[in-house]
Amino acid sequence: MPYVKPLIIIILVVFSSLVHADRIVPSERVESRLIVRDAPGGDRISSLEPGQSADYIASVPYWYEIRLQSGATGFVSKAWSRVVPDLTTSETLRLGSWNIKKLGHGNQKNYPLVAGIIEGHFDILAVVEVMQKQGGHPGYNQLLVTLGSGWTGIVTDKPRPDTSSGSAEYYAILYRPSIIQPCQGWSGLRYHQDNSGGPNGVGEDRFSREPAYGCFRTVGSTGRFDFMLAAYHARWAEGDIEDIQMEVKHLNEVFSEMSSANPTEKDLLIAGDFNLVPLDLDDAINIEVPTLGSGSTLNGQGERTGNLYDHLVVFDAAETKELIGSAEVIDVRNVATNPRKFFQTVSDHLPIMAKFRVGTDDD
Repeated sequence: MPYVKPLIIIILVVFSSLVHADRIVPSERVESRLIVRDAPGGDRISSLEPGQSADYIASVPYWYEIRLQSGATGFVSKAWSRVVPDLTTSETLRLGSWNIKKLGHGNQKNYPLVAGIIEGHFDILAVVEVMQKQGGHPGYNQLLVTLGSGWTGIVTDKPRPDTSSGSAEYYAILYRPSIIQPCQGWSGLRYHQDNSGGPNGVGEDRFSREPAYGCFRTVGSTGRFDFMLAAYHARWAEGDIEDIQMEVKHLNEVFSEMSSANPTEKDLLIAGDFNLVPLDLDDAINIEVPTLGSGSTLNGQGERTGNLYDHLVVFDAAETKELIGSAEVIDVRNVATNPRKFFQTVSDHLPIMAKFRVGTDDD
């Protein structure tokens, strides 16, 4: 049977190409066509119209490498395209971040609306701007109750800065325990080593609210994927970009500490409100942050601004192959009667979400 072996090889090659058959499609921003170039920033060789797609090959800074139906390969801008995962061959984990506008302060927060957004879009969520009130975090507590038994969470034991001020904030990670659990040996969130900002704080105070991180893993039938996740809310500094960058540049030290805390883990993530648009954030940390969306903050009328401040930073995209595409802002304002009502009762930020392939872990 001289043709059996070649046939087996052909079947294996075809099967391996189908296992991760993700597609690249034009994003919602594209009105006429998505330009395909021969190299990042190179000459135009083809285009994709809305409704058309191409095979995903690889991700490089600011570009996706694709294969067209003709078999030719090219590159498309990440800013104008998105990845559609082949959900028939892989499970996905929806990980996000959300600044839920002074959670726990005031009496206008519509907790059922907030919980409904989380329930509908996330499996694990980093929450920032969890406000201190009388030494506790009542907003976080109320949100967890409203989410119900399908959710649990971890919150930092103290706020930052570590004072009794009403402006001090906790960090929280909410997750579905049927899908996500803390890694073995991890039971809480650990602050990055920094001055706490309190009366007993020691050493240099590099962060207004230093990130807090934990280790998480998928469980059950969702496959294997573990990762380190930090929540972070950068200083505002009255919008002074250079001042904010001076703080944010220390995030590389946070990544280093996360790696030291779990040396075998290569999937290191920081999510939150960085108060910087992608280019300014890239300049500060020298890591590509291709967050998709026209803006993640809202003005007083609930209209989207051009400020894309909320991000997911992946320390090494080459190591975190589970990431599908880029984090993207989710416009969920339609849960309220109008955008202004969303601003008043939900948040002045929109959440971001990224999808991760959950399969055989690579570290």
